[in-house]
Amino acid sequence: MNPFQLTFNERLHSWRDLRQSVNTQALEQSCIAVDSWWQQAPLVAHHLHWQDLSNWSDPWTLLSENTYCTLTRALGMCYTFLMNNIDVELVLARDDVAEEHYLVIVGNAKYVCNYWPNSVISTDLSNFNIINSKSLESIKAKIK
Repeated sequence: MNPFQLTFNERLHSWRDLRQSVNTQALEQSCIAVDSWWQQAPLVAHHLHWQDLSNWSDPWTLLSENTYCTLTRALGMCYTFLMNNIDVELVLARDDVAEEHYLVIVGNAKYVCNYWPNSVISTDLSNFNIINSKSLESIKAKIK
């Protein structure tokens, strides 16, 4: 069942179950699980804006609003990893066909999430041109 079609409380429980499962898996499996879970989110064209970091939602508001663009989905992935003490980066990048993507980089750039549905890339990032990155310190503050 798609967790994003459930009630808010059911989404919270599903997200908690995901976070708990991440604690017991190797990093690659954790990345696959997190990416797969968040890839189920139905997308709208725009919800959050890259330049408006101070107004990004905390994870509970994110799940309550249940409105996701590719940046919102990437933010949800970041929250999931951060709450499991997994180092993560959030970057805006262009791929080799000049499409922009919000990438979630995990494990010192060993894995890339949020690039292609149901696909976690193990790469050196040579296929991407990093345009900008966000400090996640303000994001971390929203989950404490």
